[in-house]
Amino acid sequence: MNCKKANKSGNEKVLIIGSGGREHALGWKIAQSNHVNEVIYAPGNAGTAIENKSRNINLNYQTEKDFEEISKFISDEKIDLTIIGPEEPLANGIVDYLGCAWRKIFGPSKNCTKLESDKFFSYDLMDKLNIHQAKSVKCYTLQEAIDAIQNNAGTVIKARGLAAGKGVAVCDTKDEALEKIVSHCNSYGTELLIAEKLVGEEFSVFGICNGTKIIPLKISFQDHKRLLDNDQGPNTGGMGAYGPTLIANSILINEIAKNIMMPMIQDLHGSGNPYCGFLYAGMMMTDSGLKVIEFNCRFGDPECQAAMMLIKTDLYEMISELMDNGNSNQKIPDFELEYNPGSSCCVIIASKGYPEKYQNGFVINGLENCIDAKAFHSGTKSANNQILTNGGRILGVTGYSSNGLGDAQSIAYKELEKITIDGGFHYRKDIGKKGLKPV
Repeated sequence: MNCKKANKSGNEKVLIIGSGGREHALGWKIAQSNHVNEVIYAPGNAGTAIENKSRNINLNYQTEKDFEEISKFISDEKIDLTIIGPEEPLANGIVDYLGCAWRKIFGPSKNCTKLESDKFFSYDLMDKLNIHQAKSVKCYTLQEAIDAIQNNAGTVIKARGLAAGKGVAVCDTKDEALEKIVSHCNSYGTELLIAEKLVGEEFSVFGICNGTKIIPLKISFQDHKRLLDNDQGPNTGGMGAYGPTLIANSILINEIAKNIMMPMIQDLHGSGNPYCGFLYAGMMMTDSGLKVIEFNCRFGDPECQAAMMLIKTDLYEMISELMDNGNSNQKIPDFELEYNPGSSCCVIIASKGYPEKYQNGFVINGLENCIDAKAFHSGTKSANNQILTNGGRILGVTGYSSNGLGDAQSIAYKELEKITIDGGFHYRKDIGKKGLKPV
């Protein structure tokens, strides 16, 4: 994609596609740039509507008709940069639809997004590149899945396609996997991976890509996928995150970027699919070494909320300049992100019943008292001068401290207690616990 040169006039407009906590955090950070005059969210949420330099527009992103309306808006408003937040529009080809010579659309194409949207594609590509991952069997029918489970003790069931972070079932025994496989197939289809269960500490690594280059964040993060404390209960879209982790320092992150992420980018580029956007590598440190759990083609949620508190660099400027140089013949500058000292911790407030059935429309109170932490909105909406719940994950209360994770964690939980929701809510009480140094 050819991109126009950023004029850095201070009048730039940025469009953020999405309505969750990730999009709120990205827009909050980008609005801090002196180059940016306005951040527009499509469709946004109750929190993005009241941010500095912000505006929500009533545009959705599910269908090609939505893409057409977004395209017209970009042209009419002369948007300087568009960032695609969620995975669904990426997998549906929004970047391919919007891409043209004068537009900067930051997000991977439909083909590149198969790294996330098609577990078979990513498994085969990692296998081709000799990237260490869990041994897996590709299954197309229920019977094939049952047969594959019979040959594994600890088993992970992974839906082939997108499932909002909920299409994974981690089973300790063969019997447990056999009990879950029918309902899993009913929910997510019979095309799935039956993978060995890896044991170790998980962490997330992120990079910013422009098709030929990747700039890794030198900070790793740890997501908390399970609903309940001590990593119990069903998988969710993420109940909290913190960073930096103790697991992966900057040296290890550089090795992951060089030996795992960059080979993927180079292979895609060589096949005519340059990757432009955020790239996520879900990693696990096992007794037998480092292994990839999965790739995602966007910033993680809630890792993004924690990350934006730590990044000091002008994110708009970096993305804009990387895209300017993405397809040029000139030498691409050696960018380095700068970071705020210390740590951040994001605790998710979720609706009662999430990730299964839950109700919306409850009044949220106390947000005006949440001063020392940043409450990024995920599932919220405004009505009658009130902020209401409008999703499974409602808020990401994010604390930051230059003094380290213990303080950041304390700030997040202290400020969270100031918030009340008429219908009640659920949150984990151990976000960041694994990142605290033993006393």
